[in-house]
Amino acid sequence: MKFKFGLPLLFILAYMYCHAGSNLKNNFEHKQYDYSFTLKQVNDSLASLKKQIGNFAKKSDYKNAIALSKKLLEKAIVISDSSHITNAYWRQGYYFKRLDQLDSSYFYIDKAYSINLKLKDSIGAGDRLLDMANIQKSLGDYNGGMITATEGLKYLEGSDEIESISGLYQNIAVCQKELGHPKEALRWSDKIFSLLNKHPTVDISTENLYNIKTTRANILAALKDYPTSFKILDSIAAKTKGGNPSQFARAICNKGYYMWLENKINPESESLQLDALRIRQELNTVPGLISSTIHLAEYYFETNKSLALDFAQKALANSKKTNNSVAILEALDLLLPLKKSLAQDVSEEAIFYSNVQNTLEKTKQAVRAIYAATKYDNDALEKKNLMLLAQVAIKEKQNILAISATIISLILIVFVVLYKNQQKKKEQLEMAYKTELRLSKKLHDELGNDIFYLMTQVQKEGQDIANPQKVIILEGLDSIYQRIRDISKEFTAIDTGDNFGKEFFSLLNSYSSTKTKLITKELPSNFWDNVSAEAKIEVYRVLQELLVNMKKHSNASLVAITCSKSSKQVVIKYVDNGVGFSLKGNYLGNGLKNVENRIKGIKGSIIFDSKPNEGVTATITFAI
Repeated sequence: MKFKFGLPLLFILAYMYCHAGSNLKNNFEHKQYDYSFTLKQVNDSLASLKKQIGNFAKKSDYKNAIALSKKLLEKAIVISDSSHITNAYWRQGYYFKRLDQLDSSYFYIDKAYSINLKLKDSIGAGDRLLDMANIQKSLGDYNGGMITATEGLKYLEGSDEIESISGLYQNIAVCQKELGHPKEALRWSDKIFSLLNKHPTVDISTENLYNIKTTRANILAALKDYPTSFKILDSIAAKTKGGNPSQFARAICNKGYYMWLENKINPESESLQLDALRIRQELNTVPGLISSTIHLAEYYFETNKSLALDFAQKALANSKKTNNSVAILEALDLLLPLKKSLAQDVSEEAIFYSNVQNTLEKTKQAVRAIYAATKYDNDALEKKNLMLLAQVAIKEKQNILAISATIISLILIVFVVLYKNQQKKKEQLEMAYKTELRLSKKLHDELGNDIFYLMTQVQKEGQDIANPQKVIILEGLDSIYQRIRDISKEFTAIDTGDNFGKEFFSLLNSYSSTKTKLITKELPSNFWDNVSAEAKIEVYRVLQELLVNMKKHSNASLVAITCSKSSKQVVIKYVDNGVGFSLKGNYLGNGLKNVENRIKGIKGSIIFDSKPNEGVTATITFAI
């Protein structure tokens, strides 16, 4: 589709292209390629360029496919061809993904998504969000993947794009499973099959159907419904045996692994997994080899550590081939304890683990930053359009607005006075929060890393690791390192958005242990909707302080936390059966004074009720 809106649109598109090039130079300079081929007599037509790009892609020559896609983008901008502009951005994103350069891939797909939004192409926008969500899932950013996929459903649900909608459902189902929520994952899997049943004639590839069914089998296995999971995998194996060895190997590998989870002494489990490994070795499919070797490393972990270590090392080697950080970390999670149990040096792998984890986290953050920036720009554009409409309305209703302006001015004067007072308190809270984050980062990045480095050096010095003095030093360093991580964790950034409820619930559950049982009730998903970000942060920190005090001082075996909400206020009640304290005199220590100050900062109150040996009750109340 070609369109011509004149010079303004041409300037906008030219600016976006230049801006994209500038960003790539700054953000992905280390990933630039030396395209050492000469484009000889390239046909000026866009169709010819796309054909040449396709030829390079068929030969897996993605570097040259990217170079020609840039050429396609230049020509499409010159003639203001919106269809080819978005296609050129998408192609670059797709080919960077094939090269496992996921941050670069996300960058270009995000550019295509931005153009789709400006053109009000909801189908295109939804498809690109599906691409972006899949990249986030590949990076192990399951929360981010779900958020992006849910955004995509806003554009596609209700349309005829059944395959794309099912792809978004599938993404959310996988992310929920990986986050440890199999029941929620099953709900999204059910939505896929319900959608497909309503549209029996829809054209979905056989491979995608196998993937959807395998995911369902994985979810059911996570729910311990092994018979139904085996039934699905047996059906896939029967249909693919002799015709689709890749899917056949996947089905029997998963079944063998789940049979072992169900019954550790099932002899068929081992044979199925080894059969799958042989098939994957013949196919030389690296992702499949990673899956098989990781499963086998887990299988032999307790019974044959040397063999388990061999499979873990193979999994690590294959993960490095694809530069898959998530798979590398999964392999190292098996390899490190195996080496330690076999009395082998682990310092090199430990440092590698830390480096890979840091790299993966930086990539995740880069991807999140790209999406956040795009969303901000799109929201700003929408606000600008609304302002233009408002200006038209102003011209048509001058008399009414003159009166309204007078009233608004009076309201604003009152508002400004109140706002400045409130803003001052807000700034004080934000300053305290930023100080906590800065101290947390400094503890983790500087002191924690220095201690970790010292631990690796102590391990490297000499072979007499059983020397009592060295053991004491190592145990002391490890204890200090863990305490620093705990302190850092107490002051990490808090997500005050849609995921706050899950983060709050996760905080409470993290203090439950074999010694202390914590009872709470899961809240409705909209419980925190009209609570301010500042109030969420302070409530989170107050509960964290109370739970830390409980863990350190109370010797409580039972803790109960309840939350209730009315239209005007939120009430949180904390009760434990610990040693308690006397309310006479100055009973508030520094920690509880901080709790009281935090609650006062959001115009709330906290009331303590306690007696020695009778536990503690704390009632927190604050206005919405």
